[in-house]
Amino acid sequence: MIVYSFAWRRNGHSPCNVRLALAAKRILESSAEPILIMAQRSIADVLREMGVECHVVKKRPGYEGSEEVTRQATPLFRESKITKVIPVAQPFLQLTKCITLIRGEGFRTESFWSLAKMVGWIGFDHLSVQPATRGPLVCLAYTVWQILTEYRPPEEQSEP
Repeated sequence: MIVYSFAWRRNGHSPCNVRLALAAKRILESSAEPILIMAQRSIADVLREMGVECHVVKKRPGYEGSEEVTRQATPLFRESKITKVIPVAQPFLQLTKCITLIRGEGFRTESFWSLAKMVGWIGFDHLSVQPATRGPLVCLAYTVWQILTEYRPPEEQSEP
Protein backbone atom coordinates (compact mmCIF):
# COMPACT_ATOMS: atom_id res chain seq x y z
CA MET A 1 0.00 0.00 0.00
CA ILE A 2 1.16 3.52 -0.78
CA VAL A 3 -0.57 6.28 1.17
CA TYR A 4 -0.24 9.64 -0.60
CA SER A 5 -0.79 12.82 1.37
CA PHE A 6 -3.22 15.51 0.28
CA ALA A 7 -3.46 19.02 1.74
CA TRP A 8 -0.50 19.61 4.03
CA ARG A 9 -0.68 22.06 6.95
CA ARG A 10 2.38 23.52 8.66
CA ASN A 11 0.75 23.11 12.08
CA GLY A 12 -1.34 20.11 12.98
CA HIS A 13 -2.85 17.44 10.79
CA SER A 14 -4.93 18.26 7.76
CA PRO A 15 -8.38 16.63 8.03
CA CYS A 16 -7.77 15.20 4.54
CA ASN A 17 -4.63 13.41 5.71
CA VAL A 18 -6.43 12.11 8.80
CA ARG A 19 -9.17 10.68 6.55
CA LEU A 20 -6.52 9.12 4.26
CA ALA A 21 -4.81 7.53 7.29
CA LEU A 22 -8.16 6.23 8.54
CA ALA A 23 -8.84 4.74 5.10
CA ALA A 24 -5.43 3.04 5.09
CA LYS A 25 -6.03 1.63 8.58
CA ARG A 26 -9.50 0.40 7.60
CA ILE A 27 -8.11 -1.34 4.48
CA LEU A 28 -5.28 -2.86 6.52
CA GLU A 29 -7.64 -4.19 9.20
CA SER A 30 -10.03 -5.68 6.62
CA SER A 31 -7.30 -7.58 4.77
CA ALA A 32 -6.73 -11.27 5.36
CA GLU A 33 -3.16 -10.86 4.09
CA PRO A 34 -0.38 -8.74 5.61
CA ILE A 35 0.07 -5.35 3.94
CA LEU A 36 3.34 -3.43 3.69
CA ILE A 37 2.69 0.31 3.91
CA MET A 38 4.75 3.19 2.49
CA ALA A 39 3.43 6.61 3.49
CA GLN A 40 4.34 10.24 3.04
CA ARG A 41 5.59 11.87 6.23
CA SER A 42 2.41 13.69 7.28
CA ILE A 43 0.36 10.52 6.78
CA ALA A 44 3.00 8.40 8.54
CA ASP A 45 2.71 10.67 11.59
CA VAL A 46 -1.06 10.11 11.74
CA LEU A 47 -0.71 6.36 11.14
CA ARG A 48 1.83 6.02 13.94
CA GLU A 49 -0.50 7.89 16.30
CA MET A 50 -3.12 5.26 15.37
CA GLY A 51 -0.65 2.45 16.12
CA VAL A 52 -0.07 1.50 12.48
CA GLU A 53 3.49 0.66 11.42
CA CYS A 54 4.68 1.97 8.07
CA HIS A 55 7.71 2.83 6.00
CA VAL A 56 8.20 6.56 5.52
CA VAL A 57 9.08 8.44 2.36
CA LYS A 58 12.40 10.25 2.80
CA LYS A 59 12.53 13.99 2.14
CA ARG A 60 14.38 14.92 -1.04
CA PRO A 61 15.16 18.41 -2.37
CA GLY A 62 12.39 20.08 -4.34
CA TYR A 63 8.66 19.49 -4.43
CA GLU A 64 7.99 15.83 -3.76
CA GLY A 65 4.71 15.08 -5.48
CA SER A 66 3.17 11.66 -6.06
CA GLU A 67 5.99 10.74 -8.44
CA GLU A 68 8.68 10.75 -5.73
CA VAL A 69 6.50 8.77 -3.34
CA THR A 70 5.97 6.08 -5.98
CA ARG A 71 9.68 6.15 -6.90
CA GLN A 72 10.71 5.48 -3.29
CA ALA A 73 8.11 2.74 -2.75
CA THR A 74 9.05 0.81 -5.89
CA PRO A 75 12.37 -0.75 -4.74
CA LEU A 76 10.88 -1.69 -1.36
CA PHE A 77 7.95 -3.45 -3.04
CA ARG A 78 10.14 -5.20 -5.60
CA GLU A 79 12.52 -6.38 -2.87
CA SER A 80 9.51 -7.72 -0.95
CA LYS A 81 8.19 -9.48 -4.10
CA ILE A 82 4.99 -7.44 -4.07
CA THR A 83 3.13 -7.41 -7.39
CA LYS A 84 -0.15 -5.71 -6.40
CA VAL A 85 -0.27 -2.27 -4.77
CA ILE A 86 -3.16 -0.44 -3.12
CA PRO A 87 -2.88 3.32 -3.67
CA VAL A 88 -4.65 5.33 -0.98
CA ALA A 89 -5.12 8.83 -2.37
CA GLN A 90 -7.67 11.61 -2.82
CA PRO A 91 -10.15 10.08 -5.31
CA PHE A 92 -10.72 13.45 -6.99
CA LEU A 93 -8.00 13.44 -9.69
CA GLN A 94 -5.04 12.36 -7.50
CA LEU A 95 -6.05 8.69 -7.33
CA THR A 96 -6.09 8.39 -11.13
CA LYS A 97 -2.57 9.83 -11.31
CA CYS A 98 -1.33 7.48 -8.57
CA ILE A 99 -2.82 4.42 -10.29
CA THR A 100 -1.06 5.44 -13.51
CA LEU A 101 2.28 5.92 -11.69
CA ILE A 102 2.02 2.55 -9.91
CA ARG A 103 1.02 0.65 -13.05
CA GLY A 104 3.83 2.42 -14.89
CA GLU A 105 6.26 0.77 -12.46
CA GLY A 106 4.82 -2.63 -13.42
CA PHE A 107 2.56 -3.24 -10.41
CA ARG A 108 -1.10 -4.22 -10.55
CA THR A 109 -3.88 -2.28 -8.81
CA GLU A 110 -7.61 -2.63 -8.35
CA SER A 111 -9.83 -0.57 -10.65
CA PHE A 112 -10.31 3.14 -9.97
CA TRP A 113 -13.90 2.59 -8.82
CA SER A 114 -12.95 -0.21 -6.44
CA LEU A 115 -10.16 1.89 -4.95
CA ALA A 116 -12.32 5.01 -4.69
CA LYS A 117 -14.91 2.98 -2.78
CA MET A 118 -12.19 1.63 -0.43
CA VAL A 119 -10.77 5.11 0.23
CA GLY A 120 -14.04 6.99 0.54
CA TRP A 121 -14.62 10.72 0.75
CA ILE A 122 -11.48 12.77 1.52
CA GLY A 123 -12.56 16.31 0.72
CA PHE A 124 -10.41 19.43 0.62
CA ASP A 125 -8.70 21.67 3.19
CA HIS A 126 -9.12 25.42 2.84
CA LEU A 127 -6.26 25.89 5.37
CA SER A 128 -3.75 23.85 3.38
CA VAL A 129 -0.36 25.34 2.47
CA GLN A 130 -0.91 23.83 -1.00
CA PRO A 131 -3.42 25.97 -2.95
CA ALA A 132 -4.39 23.08 -5.26
CA THR A 133 -5.80 21.11 -2.31
CA ARG A 134 -8.14 23.85 -1.04
CA GLY A 135 -11.11 23.05 -3.25
CA PRO A 136 -12.28 21.09 -6.30
CA LEU A 137 -12.12 23.93 -8.85
CA VAL A 138 -8.60 24.99 -7.95
CA CYS A 139 -7.57 21.29 -7.89
CA LEU A 140 -8.98 20.84 -11.40
CA ALA A 141 -7.24 24.01 -12.66
CA TYR A 142 -3.95 22.89 -11.07
CA THR A 143 -4.22 19.45 -12.68
CA VAL A 144 -4.84 20.90 -16.15
CA TRP A 145 -1.98 23.39 -15.67
CA GLN A 146 0.34 20.60 -14.53
CA ILE A 147 -0.56 18.40 -17.52
CA LEU A 148 -0.12 21.22 -20.04
CA THR A 149 3.05 22.79 -18.63
CA GLU A 150 4.61 20.09 -16.39
CA TYR A 151 4.37 22.65 -13.56
CA ARG A 152 5.98 21.73 -10.24
CA PRO A 153 5.01 23.74 -7.13
CA PRO A 154 7.77 25.45 -5.14
CA GLU A 155 9.58 23.40 -2.49
CA GLU A 156 8.00 25.39 0.35
CA GLN A 157 4.67 23.73 -0.57
CA SER A 158 6.18 20.28 0.01
CA GLU A 159 5.86 18.79 3.48
CA PRO A 160 9.11 18.80 5.49
